[in-house]
Amino acid sequence: MDSTDVSRKRAQLEGCHPGDDGRDVALHNLAVALYDRFQTERKVDDVNEAITLHRAALELRPSGHLQRSLSLRWLGLSLFGRYDSQGLVADLEEAVTLGRAALKACPQGHDDRGPRLHTLAHYLWKRFEKHDKMYDLDEAIELHRVALELRPSGHPHRYLSLHGLALCFSSRYDNQGVVSDLEEAVTLGRAVLEICPPGHRDRATFLYNLAYDLRRRFKKRAMMHSLDEAIELHREALALRPSGHLHRLSSLQELAICLLDRYDDQGLVADLHEAITLGRAGVELHPPGHSRRAECLRTLSRGIWAMSQRQVLMPESGRATSVHQAPLRRHLTNNADAASTFHEFSLHLWDKFRKQPAIADLDEAICLATYSLELRLPKHSDYAVSVDQLAVLVKERSQRIDQGTNSNESVMLGQAADNLCALRNCLRDRFRNQHAIDDLNAAITLHRYVLQLRPAGHASHPSYLHDLALCLVQRFHETASVGDLDEAISLEQNALELSVPGDPIYEASKDSLATCLQMKISAHISQASQASSTPPVVQKPRLPKLSIMSFLKRSKPHQITTQTWKSSSTLCDPDAQSKYKEI
Repeated sequence: MDSTDVSRKRAQLEGCHPGDDGRDVALHNLAVALYDRFQTERKVDDVNEAITLHRAALELRPSGHLQRSLSLRWLGLSLFGRYDSQGLVADLEEAVTLGRAALKACPQGHDDRGPRLHTLAHYLWKRFEKHDKMYDLDEAIELHRVALELRPSGHPHRYLSLHGLALCFSSRYDNQGVVSDLEEAVTLGRAVLEICPPGHRDRATFLYNLAYDLRRRFKKRAMMHSLDEAIELHREALALRPSGHLHRLSSLQELAICLLDRYDDQGLVADLHEAITLGRAGVELHPPGHSRRAECLRTLSRGIWAMSQRQVLMPESGRATSVHQAPLRRHLTNNADAASTFHEFSLHLWDKFRKQPAIADLDEAICLATYSLELRLPKHSDYAVSVDQLAVLVKERSQRIDQGTNSNESVMLGQAADNLCALRNCLRDRFRNQHAIDDLNAAITLHRYVLQLRPAGHASHPSYLHDLALCLVQRFHETASVGDLDEAISLEQNALELSVPGDPIYEASKDSLATCLQMKISAHISQASQASSTPPVVQKPRLPKLSIMSFLKRSKPHQITTQTWKSSSTLCDPDAQSKYKEI
């Protein structure tokens, strides 16, 4: 369903007034069209309106109405869709209630009893995942079994019941640890794939879920063939989830974990390299601040740790040492472990660079240092350590850029700079919400690193100058440090010099510079008033922004510096302002 279909159904409803025959159908049809559009575009307004319309249709279909069960089902689906999107538990609870009512309206022998059983079972499984109540899961399994009996071999929806049962047994294994449940989940998963050949719209999901259960069977029983099969299934699922796919990250993560498991068991270097590549791809998919970012970093850190151990065990002489002569496994169960891994390997690469300078090692060291810093935000006990390490690395790279050697931005260095940009934005946003000055200070520090890595000549340099100026102005409002304001003025002046009139960044910097000048003049007047033994006769003036803008237009950017205050102090004189007024 697209917007055109929604518009058509809306027009049909508008032509069917309250009390007209068929209004319930018009309400239902528009609600379904809106819900289908929500499934594609994920706009919550669509599902909210769909719920309202389904409620209205349900009121027109009282108990005994032939279509009441249909309205109960669709209202439940819409509420469940909103629960998946917004996480409102009340929506899930109402969906379960409606699911029971819809099933009750379809007694034994009813054509729609199978779908109603399946839908209610799915809601109960989801409620189990939320609240961990075993009775919900047990009921879901029983409902799926009954639905499966109503969908014999050859039934077009048999695969849905098989898949639903597989999910339930997999969840019960997670909760109870009974191996027979895991084996049942694997058997059911295979049955789903058998009747959903290549080309089926949901095949990627079925491949992923079976691979997930096979990996767990390997972890439980050390059956290598299960892990090998899981890897092949994850590869196939990943191929069906190209760049931009909603679930691509899940496939990248699970395939990387499977390859790391096989590397731990078999020591195949190709598995390790591929796992790290996949881990990096997962990290790149979601910037700092994303809910799954830390999970991606932990997976990548596991590969980095294994690589660091391998380098320890494989001396520079090139003589291979068995990878099993020392323990390779490290259980990276939390962010602290991952941060330490990134920090340690960054130091290793830095030491290697100092002995034999290779710019690729330095760029990777910087990138890993940004990951470590990200997992050790301000107030973490090791935050200062990560900041100091990053400062050393950035200084070295900046010097090489200034010298004109290795000045091109590598892919790894670009990722590091992008990480810093995203992380500074997260810190600044957190400061706006929590008002912790440490977050703003950290954001300013990261701004400075970005400017060193992307100096004048980089396309985004003027924008970075402007962004740092805004942060400094923000800190000036908090601390009243005139030094921050002076630096902000200088940065905006530089941004104007490096940008072209008419560009958005030029206009933004010009407006910001005008504001900074006005604040500087106000601060100057305030200081003068405080220094005077007698109160000033004239009330402290507020310089019109119009005068500032006129002054800027009459001045070249390089003429506006922190040293021009004496010459421009006439702007503070109300009698002298008239010559700067717009004509």
